[in-house]
Amino acid sequence: MAINQIDIKKLFSRSAGQCNICKRNVIEDEVVIGEMAHIIAKSPKGPRGNENTPKNDTYDNLILLCSIDHKKVDSRPSDYPEHWLREVKSIHEADITARLNRNREYEQDLNSLNVLFEFIPFLKLRGMAMDLPHKLSLDFDISDVFFNFRKGNPQAYPFWDKELTRLWETFLSNAEKIENFTLSNICGDKFYSFGEFGTDYIGYNTYVGDDNEKFVVMNKRFLSNEQIGLVEQTVSPLVQSFIYSHTALVNYIRFQFEGIKW
Repeated sequence: MAINQIDIKKLFSRSAGQCNICKRNVIEDEVVIGEMAHIIAKSPKGPRGNENTPKNDTYDNLILLCSIDHKKVDSRPSDYPEHWLREVKSIHEADITARLNRNREYEQDLNSLNVLFEFIPFLKLRGMAMDLPHKLSLDFDISDVFFNFRKGNPQAYPFWDKELTRLWETFLSNAEKIENFTLSNICGDKFYSFGEFGTDYIGYNTYVGDDNEKFVVMNKRFLSNEQIGLVEQTVSPLVQSFIYSHTALVNYIRFQFEGIKW
């Protein structure tokens, strides 16, 4: 009985055209040099064959091998028993499936990052943060951009890459702390979140620069020297933590995602 075409396609596709033992490609220059070996021989007297085993040319009883390994497993069947060959086949095919899934997950994460960076000037964020406490560009609008991204792409986050997700969470948390700080009010020596406390002592006001770039700028006119010092002292560790998390995220993305578009 000839091997069914469906079983042939299943065997080659699930093995990615590789010998299950040595991992050599069994298709070279469009020529098939691999062999579909029987795990249990068709003949009772063949390798690993027995009287109770029916002739079986189906996918379940076949393993894709190169000619060298095929010769080995059939010439020394005691060294390559049935259970060993089935385990080798199972592990190899599972590894192929996992690699294909990783490739799809990589592409999804890469696409998500590229979409985000269309709206977040990611490589400029470090310089923006270092302008504090004096000013902060309104392009430092990470939280709102990410919120809208998640709303429109609920399947894209968390990222498939768990380490990328962890680094992004830390980065986002530190960015939010900076954003919230520039929205806070100061009265005396205490800070209050936006709208929490009515006061004329506003820490930051919106300012439009000469090139029409918008900033929030520390409103020194309404702050005493002591309050300005307190603003500087309070925002400094926030900036430092943000820069650390931003740098870690940039380095990871550069190492892991070659097709990134900053």
